[in-house]
Amino acid sequence: MNEPTVFADALQEVQFRVPYSSAASYHEYYGAGAPPWRLGRACGWQIFEVARLVEERCGARSTHLYAGGHSPAMYFGHGEITVLDPYLPHLEPLRLCRADAVSGTVRAATDAYPIRVRADGAPVPARLSGTWWLADGVLLLEYARYSPRRAAMVTHRAFTYHLATELPAFPVPTGFARRLLLEPMQNNLSIRTLHRGERRIGELVLPFTGRPRDQLMDPDFLITKDNQGRVSRAGTPEFARDLDLIADAVDGTPAEVTAYVMDAAAIYHKVVPPEQNWPEYSTEDE
Repeated sequence: MNEPTVFADALQEVQFRVPYSSAASYHEYYGAGAPPWRLGRACGWQIFEVARLVEERCGARSTHLYAGGHSPAMYFGHGEITVLDPYLPHLEPLRLCRADAVSGTVRAATDAYPIRVRADGAPVPARLSGTWWLADGVLLLEYARYSPRRAAMVTHRAFTYHLATELPAFPVPTGFARRLLLEPMQNNLSIRTLHRGERRIGELVLPFTGRPRDQLMDPDFLITKDNQGRVSRAGTPEFARDLDLIADAVDGTPAEVTAYVMDAAAIYHKVVPPEQNWPEYSTEDE
């Protein structure tokens, strides 16, 4: 099996088999241990898994650059860079080829999930874009998705990497992971699934902001987000509908998925200082 096929297969496998979950690391590093793979991992561990699969299947070893708490798997070949990043769930590997440079800059893009629907019924995939400035050795990754509320593509994540700056070890040491989990950039706990059959994204989220700290573990503040980015609150029929899709995507039950996030919240409440402040978490429809 050649490298491009291995890259594509590994990317797809991890996106369906290992959902993104910010709750997972609190179970693993401060709780009873790592949850089952089907309940997800943090972005770094999704990427480490994709890199492991690629190396196991074809011997290609990944390079991990680091910026903004994120480190995709990159593969440097003959004048090209291939990027694999299940956290920014793209449909195909992102390839940037030096031969495609215009005025010293390489640009490339690929479709990504979620694939949303405009008001006229037309599908609109998210996009993962890369810009490689050859002279500076800098790579910018941008992930944008369609906002039905704004009727426009909106950048959701952006990371700038210097190609000479490599993560010294991966997976990262336990002590580093435990320290990172206490940083205030974490303003929610969640699980985000991509349903294999439906090809739809669903998220169960417990935002931290908007209430006193002693109400952090209140399940009434849970929300879901559907494939269109619509927010539903606990206790509503729409919330139950979204939760059913999420549970089905992980071969679990709504009760199991809810307990998984809320148990992580109890761990978080125990280990993070009570005076912690968080960036605001938006509960608006996208």
